[in-house]
Amino acid sequence: SSGINAEYGEFGNAVCMMLYLRSIELMCIPLPANKLSASKISANKMSEEYLSEHRMNIGGKLVDIALNNNTGQLPELCNTLGIILSALPVSFSKAVYKKIVDILRDGSNFYEVEGNVGGILWNNKAQNVLILVHSFFQHCKTDKIGYLPEFITQNISLFTTESHVVYILKLVSPFLCQLTTIYSRISPVRNQTLCALYQVMMNLLSENTVSNPDLFVDYLYYNKYIYAGAEFKPLIEKHLPTLPADFASKLKFLFAGADSAS
Repeated sequence: SSGINAEYGEFGNAVCMMLYLRSIELMCIPLPANKLSASKISANKMSEEYLSEHRMNIGGKLVDIALNNNTGQLPELCNTLGIILSALPVSFSKAVYKKIVDILRDGSNFYEVEGNVGGILWNNKAQNVLILVHSFFQHCKTDKIGYLPEFITQNISLFTTESHVVYILKLVSPFLCQLTTIYSRISPVRNQTLCALYQVMMNLLSENTVSNPDLFVDYLYYNKYIYAGAEFKPLIEKHLPTLPADFASKLKFLFAGADSAS
């Protein structure tokens, strides 16, 4: 930090300024000439695909710098990274989504603790990614957060346990209100995100292995009254027969009076 001239610092925190400067250095790395050829349409396509991959790799390196930094300033670094990535093309920020996948694929990040509310905790690695994602979403523009529904749908096979589903709900839920406030009550991104989350929860409940089903039942009702109204009646009706009888009886009022709902 002693090598940074404060006169030109765009961030008051020296560690955050370091991350900002490193992002510029990484983006200045030249690409191989053969990947930038524009002589043919096929070469253009290859160049575009490679550029997207190259950008995601840069985003990944920045994410790793933030998460692996041992200065004790993780929230500040994640906030800085959120600001940086939110100003760059979507391909850079897909590194954040990839980090979520890495966490979900490694079952050692989640464990159950007897007596804990919900019975689920996660380790520091998963907690740090939670901080990273929240910082990123806080600064997101529509094109970045618009990838969220597709991301959940593409990775739906990873949400096979109660701990995984709780984790994605904690990642996404704080920003449903933000989507509604900014993009109006009929936000397509918000509705698509809710639809993807509903699908994840219905799949989990249909397995009849959930230790705390009321958590998900309450979440579904909350979303109905705050955001969704009757919009997801067809989805709920479709899955209701696949659920255990006790779950189905609790969820039957999700679309009660739907015809008159606004």
